[in-house]
Amino acid sequence: MDRINFNIKNLEVSYKNFNISGINLKLQNGDIIGLLGRSGCGKSTLIKALLGIKDPLVGEMQFLVDNKPTPIKEFVGYSAQHNSLYPFLTVEENLMTFGRLQNVKKSEIETRTKYLLKRLDLYNSREKRITQLSGGMAKRADLAVALIHNPSILILDEPFSGLDVSIKNLIWNMIQEFAKEGRIVIVSSHSLADVQKYCNKYGLIINGLFYSTNQLIRAINNTKEKSFELFIEGLFKRALVNE
Repeated sequence: MDRINFNIKNLEVSYKNFNISGINLKLQNGDIIGLLGRSGCGKSTLIKALLGIKDPLVGEMQFLVDNKPTPIKEFVGYSAQHNSLYPFLTVEENLMTFGRLQNVKKSEIETRTKYLLKRLDLYNSREKRITQLSGGMAKRADLAVALIHNPSILILDEPFSGLDVSIKNLIWNMIQEFAKEGRIVIVSSHSLADVQKYCNKYGLIINGLFYSTNQLIRAINNTKEKSFELFIEGLFKRALVNE
């Protein structure tokens, strides 16, 4: 695995009628960062900026492979909040199609497709069209497509919506395996407990401000609150009062 670094410095992005500012991150091989925030706070907009889909107002982003600046699009796998698959193709056909679009070798596409179908418990549904899948199965199919080219960095926007506990745990376990292999994972989530359990770094958006892991740890150390979850919930409650 190549040495990878994703550095974000003083980034600011526009969202609806306000900006999200103070975005500073340093990510490297093996990091899993959970992005937290209430619905509508701008998590998806931030993710689009990290992907290069949306231009930031100010700030710097640098993706390095073995210390060489490299376009992130060549190395990223992305699963959007809303399904982006071809609805009238089967699960297997979607994987094969996106593999070709990512210029993966034919033999490797077949191997990866079979592996991902089995790993995400989709093998028995491989011949179903996307329109025939439940919401949870469609989400897993979308994740499989994001992984088809074996990316170095995986960005997941609300990947657990509509999933039962067993499938959610399956995906979290896969995320952990992905990180242990030396990759970076960026995942947005509403679950404070899951982020605390599975992620080694955090990002929190409240009222247009981004709080990084170190800022949150310092804030927690300066309070009497012993629970990370209760502390974050307290921040949300205070934000609601101030809105």
